[in-house]
Amino acid sequence: MRVALLEAWDPARPDRVFMPMGLAYLASWLESHVPDVEVCLFPELAQALDWAPDLVGISAVTPNFPEAEAMARQIRRHLDVPLVLGGPHITGLPESLPDSFSAGVLGEGEVTFQEIVSLVKRSGQLASDDLCGVAGVVCHAPQGPRLTGRRPLISPLDRIPFPKREWPGIPDQPQWSFTSRGCPYACRFCSTAEFWESYRMHSARYVVDELNRLIDRFDIRFHVIMDDLFAVNLSRLEEISGLFRMELRRPLQLTAAIRADLVTPRMCRLLREVGVGVCQIGLESGSDRVLSYLKRQTTTARRNQEALDLLAEHGIQAVGSFILGAPMEDEEDLEQTWRFLRQNLRTGRLFAFTFGPLVAFPGTEVWTEARRRGLVHEDWTDWRALDIDLRHFDLDRYTMLGPLSRERFGDWFGRFYDLWDEVRSRLEACQEG
Repeated sequence: MRVALLEAWDPARPDRVFMPMGLAYLASWLESHVPDVEVCLFPELAQALDWAPDLVGISAVTPNFPEAEAMARQIRRHLDVPLVLGGPHITGLPESLPDSFSAGVLGEGEVTFQEIVSLVKRSGQLASDDLCGVAGVVCHAPQGPRLTGRRPLISPLDRIPFPKREWPGIPDQPQWSFTSRGCPYACRFCSTAEFWESYRMHSARYVVDELNRLIDRFDIRFHVIMDDLFAVNLSRLEEISGLFRMELRRPLQLTAAIRADLVTPRMCRLLREVGVGVCQIGLESGSDRVLSYLKRQTTTARRNQEALDLLAEHGIQAVGSFILGAPMEDEEDLEQTWRFLRQNLRTGRLFAFTFGPLVAFPGTEVWTEARRRGLVHEDWTDWRALDIDLRHFDLDRYTMLGPLSRERFGDWFGRFYDLWDEVRSRLEACQEG
């Protein structure tokens, strides 16, 4: 049996940033648990069609949901096979399942998709009546979309094999990995807690074994830990540090994400011991009242500054992320963020930064609030408007959540963008030099 996996992607934007790691984990799980199944991850739809699979799985985030629908329609014109949708969008808004898909997988997909593949392998099709017995699914029914209930999460997380890599046509495959799933926090703008339900970590042993495999197979020297939050449990970080000293094939230069309110001298020491030289840190705002809203009173601008100071003292470069457009954010709040950002770039506390608009993604509290205000709804069709990619931001289509006029928000956004572009260009020049 052949299973084709695809990531929904706007063809007008060929510059993909990350390897679709979720599909890579799905492939390794299927090949370990379903006999006689061949799984292939394709960068292009035409390649998948030529392969003539028996089942197609497509993963989509919200801005690329229209592309997932378009891909499904095209597949239907060429192949009479079941189509399954997965990813953050369908998990956050299961009632949006298009007619072109047989089913949607909600949340963690390995076991759910395994059962779906087994159904298709047995009967060659995917009937709604059969799907009723598969937990973690949304499917079509005469009365509308039917949910079968969430599936228990995989435990322990180490049961999941290392992700399948070495996919033809997909570059930079060894650069990314995950050491955990989910996040123990619930920021209003983030759908991670909804998607993963709880925070689970791979063991220190799993982490070092995977990195050693990547060193052996791809000769890596730099690596990005893609966890939503890497340094949570310092005991595990201490254990990883010990295994790295004894068993890691070579020291690696790592990048990882942390939270400002968790940064301590001990954490910084451990991060340096495991080779983390760059930290991505969600600073979000220089205004306490905006931070209180976005991060549920877990940090302040002063605490964020203390975190940056500690990282600098330990020789760790920080890349801060910021969010513009919170519901209460006025020009004074934006001015505070601007001053915070400029000061830390000037002193070197920030090596670089990213920013984006606050977007009401399905599965977040921001979406729930925006729906209550009538700004978004379940029958929404302009999903590409919910895009945080700076390179393609469209102010005219952006759903305004804050009190500023579109014109004034655009002025502030442009101000931050110009600074971001200046910093990015300077870094690129340094790398080329």
